Amino acid sequence: MVLCNFTILKIYFRTSHICYSMSFTLHRIFSVIFFLGALVCFGQNSKSAKGFKDYFPIAERPFLAAGSGNNPYERILLEAKPVVYYSIYNDIREALNRDTIVAGDAVYLSIQPHLRIYDANSKPVKTPSYKAFMGWQSIIKTENNNFLTAAIESGHYSNGQSKSAFSEDFEDNTPESRALYEDITDDTNLAEILNRSSGNFSTNLTRLSLNYRINTFDEDNYPLQSHSFTIAYQIYHNRFLGVFQFGGYNPEDINIYGRHQIEAWYEFTSHLKKMRYSLTQRVFLHPDVHPSAEIYRSETSATLYPWDGDLGIMARFSFGFDDYNYRFVDSYPRFSVGLTWDWFTPFVVKPRKMQVPQQ
Repeated sequence: MVLCNFTILKIYFRTSHICYSMSFTLHRIFSVIFFLGALVCFGQNSKSAKGFKDYFPIAERPFLAAGSGNNPYERILLEAKPVVYYSIYNDIREALNRDTIVAGDAVYLSIQPHLRIYDANSKPVKTPSYKAFMGWQSIIKTENNNFLTAAIESGHYSNGQSKSAFSEDFEDNTPESRALYEDITDDTNLAEILNRSSGNFSTNLTRLSLNYRINTFDEDNYPLQSHSFTIAYQIYHNRFLGVFQFGGYNPEDINIYGRHQIEAWYEFTSHLKKMRYSLTQRVFLHPDVHPSAEIYRSETSATLYPWDGDLGIMARFSFGFDDYNYRFVDSYPRFSVGLTWDWFTPFVVKPRKMQVPQQ
């Protein structure tokens, strides 16, 4: 089964590479939709596949969605984030159910692509995002059976392109490309001059996150309801993992998108008969972005899990800056519906009163 996991990921990355180097024909679009749907179902049903069934209290949820609401320059047909977490070590569920009071830990790799199919000739996938992280998170159960989790992740974020962000004629980071930035002022509308077909975006980054989850359990110690509060800080830096000199940012670009991002989100989860649902509000802030771009992004979503499992049906409304690499210079409202799945589904948890401190 592990070999099957790696085979699927291998096929996915090969497909992704083809996506941004050539345009899709219409039948290839449906092939991508089928593949992403199969990946969702695989993550939902393969109970013996360790990488897809481990638990991550702080995680980016995958989705496949369509909707309405676009920037003035292009129209999105389909959007997907086939996020994968693969554990190197993960005892989070086991730790919460041991006889002794101990923290649970996860050390993992995460691949977080972001792809969009646009309504243009040949239905292209333009400048897809690729994030790759190494991460660690630790969870502890409090005296009143709530969960406190801290996480650190570090890795790379880019879109695999080679041209200047503001011209299709020049390679990125050449003297001709750097000269373009001399004409950019605080009054320049960056969305109007953005190279949307081949403009490069690249940086390394590190994220620090903290989550507190207030739980209500039934008589069988199964979570019926939870209030989840998360804050995160993200910094862009030049060295990969803070050490290695590759994959960093263009000096001119970092002055435009800034080095800092602050995030906060709240999620309420409860049950309706045998179904689970969640309501989520997320807010993102770029405090040092170029003046022509919005400093905030808001995402409001509702998700229904019909079988109280991983797979969910979501609806989302977003506004503020775009979260698709260099398209952060765009700002527009969008409503979308689609499929998602959860990396921290409810499970029976041993109450704190039935545990003893570790000797």
